[in-house]
Amino acid sequence: MAALRLFTTRGFHHTPTARISREAGVSTGTLFHYFPDKNTLVDELYLSIQREVAEAVRARDDGALPTRERLGRCFRAFIAWGARNPGKVTFLNQFYNSPNIGDQVKREAQLEFQWLNEFSDGAIQEGVLRDLPKEFYWVMIPQVLNGILALIRSKRTTLTPDEIIEYGLALILKDESPRLGSSSNPKA
Repeated sequence: MAALRLFTTRGFHHTPTARISREAGVSTGTLFHYFPDKNTLVDELYLSIQREVAEAVRARDDGALPTRERLGRCFRAFIAWGARNPGKVTFLNQFYNSPNIGDQVKREAQLEFQWLNEFSDGAIQEGVLRDLPKEFYWVMIPQVLNGILALIRSKRTTLTPDEIIEYGLALILKDESPRLGSSSNPKA
């Protein structure tokens, strides 16, 4: 976890491998035995976190449920995972478009979510999601989910975490109005 903390606080270029090994309590030679260079370390960290997210989301999926409920459960699973792992969320946000993550690693990470990609086809056909290009969803849904997490963490709102989640999911799911009421300010 030393590498994760250093990359998220200092950035890729300001995190020398010597500092990573020192803070991890291992020799630089040991670090290089497992990760021949810093890019490989970042790639492996990125991929392991993406796999962890995919596993957390997949664990909450239930194919017997209606599509809208399944999607809601998956999105909530990401939010719950993100609330428990703010450093990992920060890392993913910092490195998602980073040139320091190899293309092959990005493809491997995307494969972890292939089941969700296929599931989204059905959601579009059923009218739960708007019929938009998948590239749009792959970029925008994480932004909305990260926005939900950021607003919950900010403590700068009168909304409860449940209200924030419901309103955020209403941005994603077609024709879904928040279950909390019809006014724009549920406290009014």
